[in-house]
Amino acid sequence: MIALPTAPHPAAALTDYEQRMLRSILGKLGLDDLGPHTGQRVLEVAEYLRRRPGEGMRCRDIGPLEVEIDGRIKDLGGPVARRIMAALALADGAAVPDDRLIDQVWGERRPHTAINTLRVAVWRLRAALGDEARTHLQRTAAGYALTLPPDRTDHGRFTAQIEHGRTRLAAHDPHAAIAAFESALELWRGDPWSDLASTPELAGATARLAELRAVALEELQAARLACGDTVTALAALRTALTDAPYRERRWELLALALYRSGRQAEALAELRRLRTLLIRDLALEPGLPLQTLEHRMLTQDPTLLTPHATT
Repeated sequence: MIALPTAPHPAAALTDYEQRMLRSILGKLGLDDLGPHTGQRVLEVAEYLRRRPGEGMRCRDIGPLEVEIDGRIKDLGGPVARRIMAALALADGAAVPDDRLIDQVWGERRPHTAINTLRVAVWRLRAALGDEARTHLQRTAAGYALTLPPDRTDHGRFTAQIEHGRTRLAAHDPHAAIAAFESALELWRGDPWSDLASTPELAGATARLAELRAVALEELQAARLACGDTVTALAALRTALTDAPYRERRWELLALALYRSGRQAEALAELRRLRTLLIRDLALEPGLPLQTLEHRMLTQDPTLLTPHATT
């Protein structure tokens, strides 16, 4: 067990940065909010974590790339520095070999003196980051590395929160699942690295994160249904289906929400509408989960009305 330091004096107030840090800590502990007797102890934990390497630095890469240090956005300079930061952050702490980093930064426009140009660009990036944070941009025998903990990049936090939400939902803890999914979705400020020219690495990571976001949107509604909040789930699912009409999980949850609202005929009509859509547009039948759900509705399976039965 890590011995935590004792805070020198009680803190009278929290900055926005400290509040975000505390909520991140509480989410990992499975707590929804600060209780009346936990404030001082959590402040001690937050102060300890703040002093760990990389903890004051955050790479916000779901949306336009930003680097935040102790709550302030740093000006990284031009596109070369931003592409270097994006490539290193995406490596999740692993060293990126020079040749691969050069390819990701310049692509086919590789400079004639690429290694020297890269070294100068990294030197300038370190200077832009400042005395404390630049120590996390390290040179190793294998290449350059950005030594940030996974939860100090938005893509790392996003992935971890969604995994935590799915784990809590599977464990029949929908309230914690909702908190995790909402925390993840709040990080989405737009398409990842939207201000940078696409590379194969960024395109692949963007597609993976977009799929995770789609899953989080769906499983958030599953968690709301498990809590009995059919009204909110129904409204969100209608919107989600407009954005992605072929995602069967959304139709499954929509039909279940209607069924639990006492609208069995509408639920079955939506399942038939999906079948028509899939056959017409894709020459496909609905998947087994939807076929099973339709059968359970037709036989009026009583377990469908149970809050935890989110199919």
